[in-house]
Amino acid sequence: MGAVPNFFLVGAPHAGTTSLYFYLDQHPAVYMSPIKEPCFFAPEAVDVSPEARAGYEADAPALRAYLDGPMDEKREHGLVLGWGDYLKLFKRVTTERVIGEASVAYLASPRAAAAIADRIPQARIAMMLRNPIDRLFSRYLAARARGDRATFAEWVEARLTEDKARATPGGPIWPGRYGVHVQRYLGAFAARDVRVYVYDDYIRSPAVIVRDLCSFLGVDASHPIDVSRRHNVTLSPRWPALHAHVRRLGRAVLGRLPEDAAWRVRRAFLAPRRFVPTADDRRRAIEIYREDVRVLETLIGRELSAWLS
Repeated sequence: MGAVPNFFLVGAPHAGTTSLYFYLDQHPAVYMSPIKEPCFFAPEAVDVSPEARAGYEADAPALRAYLDGPMDEKREHGLVLGWGDYLKLFKRVTTERVIGEASVAYLASPRAAAAIADRIPQARIAMMLRNPIDRLFSRYLAARARGDRATFAEWVEARLTEDKARATPGGPIWPGRYGVHVQRYLGAFAARDVRVYVYDDYIRSPAVIVRDLCSFLGVDASHPIDVSRRHNVTLSPRWPALHAHVRRLGRAVLGRLPEDAAWRVRRAFLAPRRFVPTADDRRRAIEIYREDVRVLETLIGRELSAWLS
């Protein structure tokens, strides 16, 4: 058997994980999977929606060609669900000591922590957690970019109703239940092998976070890493009518492009946008996550009342 990953960036979604992936990829002692989010340990990601399943099936031939090829360029997307195929992602490892991937689905997955620990019990786990209220607003903004015209209040109540009907946890609210998710990882791994970062700290000083992460992984923290570019910024359509047509190309097409090319295509059609919530919007989101934040404070030994203001 060839190289096996020993490090996982597990999320959270919309919290800087993509940027950390690309920053670590600059380090000569770190090898990051050429597909950022293979989601091998959270196979339920393929059926999160009918669109996800259809995209997976449509992408299968191109993904097969990529896995069987040299993989000398990054591929933005591609769910890799077989162990043999998953190991192919690491076939180009040479002298790197840290071998990792960054599937944000792992944080909220009810099964991923135990599945990783079963196969790779000495793995190191890192996660960056963003204020769940702000993260939920980001998810709402992403829904609006896809054409949803509900108000935030309407959108969040619809999501809560969906959650009550789910057989297994999921949806856009569930990933922000950090207290539950961090407890799951601390139950599967030794506390020394789990590092939790707060997105607020990353925004203030990404270089400090990257140096600490390198130290946690046991690689040279003084190696210069360019942290000037932020990746996977929340975007909205510049021209909604045109974007609705272009979206039909889907991830299956963008996923075949090198990462830089896919990024340029997105930026041609999308622009950074912000959602300005009302006081009632923020109050409702705080109600949803208050208890989870209090549990997280206890788990990581950090006061997070600013998240609930």
